[in-house]
Amino acid sequence: MSVVIGSESRPLRVAIIGSGPSGFYAAESLLKNSEIISEVDMFEYLPTPYGLVRAGVAPDHQQIKSVSKVYDKIASMDRFRFWGNVQFGNDITREELLDTFDAIIYAIGAQSDRAMGIDGETKIGSHSATEFVAWYNGHPDYKETLFDLSHERAVIVGMGNVALDIARVLALTPEEIAKTDIPHHVQEQLSSSNIKEICLVARRGPLQAAFTNTGTKEIPELEGAVAVVDPEELKLENNTAEILKDSNDKKMIQNLQFLESISENQPDPSKRTIRFLFRRSPQEILGGDHVTGLSFVVNELFTDDEGKIHQTMTEDLETLDCGLVFRSVGYKVKPIDGIQFDAKRGTIANVEGRVIHAETSETQRGEYVVGWAKRGASGVIGTNKPDSIATVDKLLEDLPSWTGEPLVRSQAETVKTLLDSKEIHYVPFEDWKIIEKAEHEEGAVREKPREKFVTVHDMISVIKAEKLG
Repeated sequence: MSVVIGSESRPLRVAIIGSGPSGFYAAESLLKNSEIISEVDMFEYLPTPYGLVRAGVAPDHQQIKSVSKVYDKIASMDRFRFWGNVQFGNDITREELLDTFDAIIYAIGAQSDRAMGIDGETKIGSHSATEFVAWYNGHPDYKETLFDLSHERAVIVGMGNVALDIARVLALTPEEIAKTDIPHHVQEQLSSSNIKEICLVARRGPLQAAFTNTGTKEIPELEGAVAVVDPEELKLENNTAEILKDSNDKKMIQNLQFLESISENQPDPSKRTIRFLFRRSPQEILGGDHVTGLSFVVNELFTDDEGKIHQTMTEDLETLDCGLVFRSVGYKVKPIDGIQFDAKRGTIANVEGRVIHAETSETQRGEYVVGWAKRGASGVIGTNKPDSIATVDKLLEDLPSWTGEPLVRSQAETVKTLLDSKEIHYVPFEDWKIIEKAEHEEGAVREKPREKFVTVHDMISVIKAEKLG
């Protein structure tokens, strides 16, 4: 006997893969809907929730991290369950979820970085932004990653907020670092860094810089660094000047105001220098096994028939000596068996959040996507709320065409039985709060917001210790 899905007797069962902002907003949209009854199970690879709020937001942006309080309220809602320390694709498979749930929402983010595609990119000292950000935020997978901070110059290719986060973290004084939630082992290494200059390099001009006021507002306040840009770098070509004259783009105007405000700054030998460079495309990372420099070709900008700015390479070459290179040129989704990808956008193939087969555009019933995995790596945390609501709306549009079987046992029992049969040590939300409490207590001892556990073993151990009393 089939029954209508979404009723009290037969709730809509939804699995959400990932526990970042987009996943929580999708859960909230489902659970607050007054016209249907939903049960939401959220699966997270780590014992810790919040995605990039914990592992991506810069450690000196504690106010932004406080948005996790909103997600705590969502997690406390009836019919919400959190299964931490459960790896999708390994501990629980897509096929098992499709057999157990009416729908899957992928909220997996864009966990992989785009390569620059130049020679020397695999040399020692060449890193992705993903690696470095995860390392200084205490992600367990990157605890053992090594960064040689003995060099005097680091180059960051890219000019978005992540690139500026990296520059700021590299420029923090030991005293500033101590006020953040940077893990102790990272704190020690950053505090002894020998880096004196951090160069941010963009392919196009200052008007096309991708950063926002969120990324730049603390830079003038850094105690041990000064930001500089050569006024020549800010001179606009006639075509780009025309765009500025007719533009109401708040971000563009704010970015230019910031750059103009630092254009009169001079390097201070007693401080680190953060230098902004424009119209340069990386050509090759130099050196033997280790990075010794980065070569660039100088670009010129032109406007196409639609008024969009593009760059073309000149014959002029430049070289920067450096020992560290970070690429921050975009992100893409990691592959999932059975799910098609949009290679151009670096996302799960989808139309308005409905997962599709990339070649046939056929909708894959019951599978949806939100966040960066849906739209690409763009926007801020708040962008994810309307994005997730829009996807849930599509799911609910599809719901009337679905039918389901009467419930034999609760969804929670079904998932618990499955994970127990595989001996998976899952972490419910109340156990995550044990971890969080211990982090805050250790942080208080060190006079910082928290001291993060950086291994899953330590997280599980503190849960066991608390429960044993």
